[in-house]
Amino acid sequence: MKRKFLFLLLLLWLPTALCMGQQKLLVSATVAPSVSHTNYIHRYYYPNSDGQIVEPVYINGIRWATGYSAGVSVLYNYVPGWSVSSGIWFQQLTTRQARQTAAGDGTTTIHNRAVRIPLLLNYVSSTNRLSPYFSFGLMTDIPLPSRIVVHRTGESTQYLKLETSTRPILHLLAGIGGRYQINKRCTLMAQPIWTYKFGQIGGANTYNSSFEVSLLTQVAYAF
Repeated sequence: MKRKFLFLLLLLWLPTALCMGQQKLLVSATVAPSVSHTNYIHRYYYPNSDGQIVEPVYINGIRWATGYSAGVSVLYNYVPGWSVSSGIWFQQLTTRQARQTAAGDGTTTIHNRAVRIPLLLNYVSSTNRLSPYFSFGLMTDIPLPSRIVVHRTGESTQYLKLETSTRPILHLLAGIGGRYQINKRCTLMAQPIWTYKFGQIGGANTYNSSFEVSLLTQVAYAF
């Protein structure tokens, strides 16, 4: 039994050792400032009251939101020029709008948040120190509770939470940019990327057409 266990550990360790020896495995810090465009169709959202008197949040029409994604990614170069990557990121997008007229003057700010998991196919077109860099793939968002801040003229500011469905949201991603080899182990990658939202699994009735433009920036270290 002990020999079988050691043999299993060897099988698990050997591919990793080979990848590290050939510098095929890279770990990167990732950040992506973003702007999103969403078309809402008469949506009402009802925040948790937590004992407060609250108003529903009504959104209709096109809304722009700004925010960012940040996290860690892992890239694997399986053949020269081609790699696959994945990771785990935190995303937040912020939408601001005026309160409904009947509710009084002020603004409502919605912070939509999610855990984002990308699965990408990447291609670098040359071995030069500076080279074009392409990415294509899918991203899955797992929604987190949204934060809502209501600024009311002449009244106290409300800080509320909006529970959201945790069903995954799927996106299609395409990006083109550049890769710069800083040294033998460190690489900088920057890409404007376009993301289209397919929608939430099982959430056709609440679908809001949306796309997102981001500047995906990664600093990777090869083991």
